[in-house]
Amino acid sequence: MHLVGGYGEQRVDRSYHHVYDPAADRWVPRNPLPTARSGHVAVQYRGRIFVMGGEGTSRVFGQNEGYDPQRDAWEQYAPMPTPRHGLGAAAIGDAIYVAGGGAVMGGEV
Repeated sequence: MHLVGGYGEQRVDRSYHHVYDPAADRWVPRNPLPTARSGHVAVQYRGRIFVMGGEGTSRVFGQNEGYDPQRDAWEQYAPMPTPRHGLGAAAIGDAIYVAGGGAVMGGEV
């Protein structure tokens, strides 16, 4: 299990990235998420974890970043055409589908 980004310590812009090691029953830090954010979505696809969208202290993100666990490295991929947070995603067949979300900060829209 990977814990990636999120809201913490009274701030929305966290770049957390920890992996749970069940054998040792502990969380191990990994290379941090390049774009600190919350309200994003993560999905596993082709051996990578893709993190898309989200919001930070002053904006909504369209970023699409992929994590390669073999190299403990992040890469940038094509951003979403419309930045949004509070979205959902699923890997189905040979594609990642992203749906919903708000294009402005906060939970009212």
